[in-house]
Amino acid sequence: PVLSSSSPSSSSSFHTTTRSVSSKMSELVASASQALSTLTNNKPVRKWLFATGKAAWILGSSLLVVVVPLVIELDREQQLMEMENQQLGVLTQPAGAQGGAQ
Repeated sequence: PVLSSSSPSSSSSFHTTTRSVSSKMSELVASASQALSTLTNNKPVRKWLFATGKAAWILGSSLLVVVVPLVIELDREQQLMEMENQQLGVLTQPAGAQGGAQ
């Protein structure tokens, strides 16, 4: 059984709304494209955008080369310290506290 049927008028209004949204989106994209074109045709703005992108690339790649290995090494050092503390704790416990029967 069919639960609901769409009437031709509701289908027509849906397509009209879809076309309206689509046309507004295309207008928005066109205006944004025109604004971007105007900005990038301006030579100082283009130079600034290029310099900013270059600086961002240098900063990002430097972080990957320097900071990520540093974080990995600090984590490794912390794990080593925890392991040494556990071993030291086992060695310094009294003989009766180890849980072994003698």
